[in-house]
Amino acid sequence: MRRNNLSLTLITSSLTFLFLANPLILQINSVNIPPSSLLTLQNQEQLDGYGNVLLAWEYDESSQIISFELEVATEGFVGFGISPSGSMTGADIFIGGVLPNGTAYGADYIGLGNFSPKLDDHQDWTLLCGMEALGKTYIKFSRLINTCDDEDYPIGNDTTRLIWSYGLTDDIRYHTAQRRGSKAGNFIGTPNPQLELDALSKWEIMVDMVMPSSDTTYWCSFHKAPVVMTKHHVVAFDALLDGLDAIAHTHHFILKNCYVPRGSNKTLDQVFRNYTVDTGFMGAHCYNLAAIVPTPEFYCAQYLFVWAKGGKIMTFPENVGYPIGEGDDAGQQFYYMLEIHYDNPDKKEGVQFKAGVQFYYTNETRQEDAGLLAVGHETDFMFTIPPNISDFTLIGQCGPECTNWGIKEKEGVTIFNVLLHAHISGRKLRLRHFRGNLELPWIDYDDHYDFNYQQSKAIPNTKLFPGDRLIYECTYSSTWNNGKAVVSGLSSRNGMGLTFFWHYPRQDMDSCYSQTPFMKHIQDFGITKLKTVPAPSGYLIMIEEPEYLRGEYTETISLFHNWTAEFIEQYQYNQRFLPHENGCNSQKTGEGSYTEETSYPVDYVAYVPKDICSPETGPTDRTMPTGSASTTTMTAEVR
Repeated sequence: MRRNNLSLTLITSSLTFLFLANPLILQINSVNIPPSSLLTLQNQEQLDGYGNVLLAWEYDESSQIISFELEVATEGFVGFGISPSGSMTGADIFIGGVLPNGTAYGADYIGLGNFSPKLDDHQDWTLLCGMEALGKTYIKFSRLINTCDDEDYPIGNDTTRLIWSYGLTDDIRYHTAQRRGSKAGNFIGTPNPQLELDALSKWEIMVDMVMPSSDTTYWCSFHKAPVVMTKHHVVAFDALLDGLDAIAHTHHFILKNCYVPRGSNKTLDQVFRNYTVDTGFMGAHCYNLAAIVPTPEFYCAQYLFVWAKGGKIMTFPENVGYPIGEGDDAGQQFYYMLEIHYDNPDKKEGVQFKAGVQFYYTNETRQEDAGLLAVGHETDFMFTIPPNISDFTLIGQCGPECTNWGIKEKEGVTIFNVLLHAHISGRKLRLRHFRGNLELPWIDYDDHYDFNYQQSKAIPNTKLFPGDRLIYECTYSSTWNNGKAVVSGLSSRNGMGLTFFWHYPRQDMDSCYSQTPFMKHIQDFGITKLKTVPAPSGYLIMIEEPEYLRGEYTETISLFHNWTAEFIEQYQYNQRFLPHENGCNSQKTGEGSYTEETSYPVDYVAYVPKDICSPETGPTDRTMPTGSASTTTMTAEVR
């Protein structure tokens, strides 16, 4: 490890190193690194809104070392940290720069709060090189992803929050609010496949309108699909967000395929031709059934692409594409529905911007056709997070009955990309995978979920067989909600727990959801009478009895008289471990499957990731149950 004693002396002098805990983060889908940049590592990101702070990194799995490069528009010090929360507290910090005599310096620190960080007793950041030129500082440094040092923060395969700052001189002191920031990222996951986008055809789907002044709006608009005479493959999706308002207020969007239900005497053109954006019909509220024709959930329920706040371009592996124009669909006009969730908590008026999606497609078809499957908990009031709790777990399941129905190939399907989704209450997300009573390695997880950074993430190819069980397990917090419960719903301030994953070969099954049985849920709260009332965002659940809970469920359930620790523990058990109702279907074919009871496997063997810092918890070799031709290495415990 390189050390420079002069550097350590300079850096350990009096300094005030404050970072903004929650700054405005600019989401940039297409990284704009200038050709003149000195960055050489594969992955590159602009950290600020002005192009003054550029980051690059590469992870070497064999050595477990991650290398970083920073290029910053300053001739002063540069600070970079890995943080559990996006603040100074607990952050593992590297501070470096280049002295006027050309000597590069750098050292390892631990952040203890919004004051000077402490020099780490064990120097685990390694300074590789540094230089200054044309008013910029370039510095390269590295670290093991897990040093097993209590004063370092491990870098995992989930969301990592980084912090940065810089000064105008090498005199390390408070850097001002204009020269600091934080951002979320994923540093050691499977890289997104690279594409030459300029060589592909592109199709844009866009809405240019004034955002409604309600705090939450789900807006549905209809759009024509490209007409192709032969089979093509879509090979990439990307968001189109025009300006800061679009970035700030577009919480997520879903692009859906539209079909005429089986048995209908209408054609797609008859249903949609007068309601597309190019005819001047800009759409309407998605779930106000009196306001929009055609009815979205009746015609357009099959997910095609899901983007959420912070998301970037999603590209397919080189052997996979999503098919359009195949077979009888060749030369036909098809339609999409774009569902945009506008998030406007301050109820601003008159804010207009463009938002939408673009996809890239080619006539050079690939070996495999891809499909998208949604799994999770139904978005309904049975999903209720108690008030004032920081770690309440709810699940959504796709049980063996559904995977047996929905996966036709005996050899199963291959999952290659996952989006884990929740609203602002989400804290930890995990897509668990069971074969028989053995839990396999998690398909994906995020123990540091960031509402503002939700990615369609490439993952190592993972097999899902008929009869497998998926459980989307999410941990939530309601402590932000001023003593109120959080109930599932469409607003980002409601609860939600859904995951979307791409797989091949494509199957007809496109959704698989579960929920606690209705009667069990209302019995837990002593609710004896309720009704539904239509609303612009769907339906409101109104409690009529008992009298003290009378009113809208999302508001009055917080008044429940028995929010005791004992009740919450039992309610948690009921929601998580008692049987769920599970349904799955295909919007295109109209077919589906339903079971009244599905739950965790009995006496299952749980997967436990290997902890390299605790050798005594090393992995155990276990052979998978029948249905797989391979074995896996894991740590396991019986539940």
